[in-house]
Amino acid sequence: MNRYFFGILGCFFSVSVQAADLDQVILKADEIRNPPESFEMNIKVKTQDQEYGFLVVTSGNEKTLIKTKFPIKDKGRNMLMLGTDMWLFIPNLNRSVRIALNQKLNGEVANGDISRLRWHQDYKPSLLSESPEAWTILLEENKKGLTYPRLEVKIEKKTYRPLFADYMGISGRKLKRATFSDYKMLAGKLRPSKITIQDLTNETKISNIEISSIEVKKVDDSVFSKERLND
Repeated sequence: MNRYFFGILGCFFSVSVQAADLDQVILKADEIRNPPESFEMNIKVKTQDQEYGFLVVTSGNEKTLIKTKFPIKDKGRNMLMLGTDMWLFIPNLNRSVRIALNQKLNGEVANGDISRLRWHQDYKPSLLSESPEAWTILLEENKKGLTYPRLEVKIEKKTYRPLFADYMGISGRKLKRATFSDYKMLAGKLRPSKITIQDLTNETKISNIEISSIEVKKVDDSVFSKERLND
């Protein structure tokens, strides 16, 4: 009886430790993708027929300002994320409108792909499989209103680098794959400078997010205001 009890107890603690370890794996992968501090990031989003430039300013995982730099016709169409709420400023209307994180930004890239950048704490991880080289982890949303309710991510064991993430709908159907590549020194650490997003329902549809710079810096909270979206 005692042997049986301690065997069950051992299994319980093994599962608990595994869950805690997975949480740390996701945290470390996040810290490779983006700095944990506030930062500014310059990116380009390249679709099949056009190129867009954005300045992304973040404070934690709850506040993001996105300023459109080009093309000229879209300059001033700035976006603000507070929590899971998001607004877009439309210059010709001179007002802000509510938008969703999962709404398409350009090509295959959604608003949340460049605004809500971290997985840790937003999602609950569970191990799907592992090899000597990598973990494959299912991430399920911890809160409503996120860009994707589920993700399946593959993370390299040796480096904690994210290799790819499959973005899923509520049903669990895989919709898009983001592949992380071209690791370069950005904000003091080797990080992916290119994210290729492919539509898994039509694999000819591909967009790229290219990161040219990341600078860790303190950002004043007043920046993250709907009233300043037209700055």
